[in-house]
Amino acid sequence: MASIYMHSTGSYYAKFFDADGRRVSKNTGSSSKREAQRIAAGFEADERTNREKAPGLPKLFAVELENVIREAAAGSLTLARAEEFVRRLHKLANPDFIDASLADFWKGWIREQRRHVGPSTATGYDQDLALLAEFLGPRTMAAPVKALTADKVNAAIDKARKRGDRRASTINKALASLRRVMDAAVAKGLATHNPAKQSRSLRQTDSVERAPFTVEEVRRLIDHPGTTDEWKGAILIAAHTGLRLGDVLSLGRKHVEGSRLVIMPSKTSRQKRVLTVPLTPPCLAWIGDRAGDFFATLRKQSPGTTSMQFCAIMARAGVPKEIERPGGLKGTRSFHSLRHTFASWLAEADVHADVRQKLTGHTSSAIHQRYTHHEAALDRAVATLPAL
Repeated sequence: MASIYMHSTGSYYAKFFDADGRRVSKNTGSSSKREAQRIAAGFEADERTNREKAPGLPKLFAVELENVIREAAAGSLTLARAEEFVRRLHKLANPDFIDASLADFWKGWIREQRRHVGPSTATGYDQDLALLAEFLGPRTMAAPVKALTADKVNAAIDKARKRGDRRASTINKALASLRRVMDAAVAKGLATHNPAKQSRSLRQTDSVERAPFTVEEVRRLIDHPGTTDEWKGAILIAAHTGLRLGDVLSLGRKHVEGSRLVIMPSKTSRQKRVLTVPLTPPCLAWIGDRAGDFFATLRKQSPGTTSMQFCAIMARAGVPKEIERPGGLKGTRSFHSLRHTFASWLAEADVHADVRQKLTGHTSSAIHQRYTHHEAALDRAVATLPAL
């Protein structure tokens, strides 16, 4: 039977047995002994009801544990049987427990990420899933998350590498996504460990670096007779602001404040990061008295069509898409290379890294360093050494 006692706070506390058989103490919130006794009796009645709702639960746990001990003693407790016991215990503790497949959990993880990342990043996650799902195979993808092993991950990575149509950097990116997915599975109790962390990333000996354009090449792209006026403006603004293609094509009069461009880049729009870039005289001359959207025609096209058009402009202007960089490394160019060009021109002019990073809107110095190419600056630095 529940009992009560006066606490130093001036209220009566009740002592009673809870649904698990433990003696607990709880504040009745009353300073009246008779009312406190009634409340204490109610506490005890509630716990009795809880016990009656699940009278066999502790016993069911005991039965499962006895089965595990018996099979272990007989030497018949295999890994598969142990996992089956754990699955049944999960169900007992949480009837809503769902042993999700790797495919379903991965897709659910991507859906969760879409609330926190931009469209291009989410699309990248979809591509990572498609790549590894192909090489892991349908049986592994349909199996429970916890069934994934390091051997299966390694085998998938080897298959992707041997087929030879995917760069090591692309495979490594997919592996990094899988590691994040499995970390989430461990956090939610669907897996005991992360097997993807036991798989080593591939050596990126086949990677191709994004390369910038030279001043002469950008001039040829703009001046070629086949380059339309909108494309002239897009190339010019990208080279002198470092904006990404999507942000360039979204520009209009509303983004121009005096001689500055003020825009919230799409990639960092979730963080409400506003980028302010001074406009150069050539950019201001092209903008002139234009009103409304600057790139109404290009903006209506699909990204794939726009990318192909830029490649055609490069071909007509005699600007190669791929070049060989110092040290034998290959470099590739696209519209995004204009962003690399902008950052590199600033670096060659000895503009401080903090200023360059602020102008490009990069969120970290590590990312910004990948956009900065210092060939001329390195030559000038070495030229300052004393003669010997």
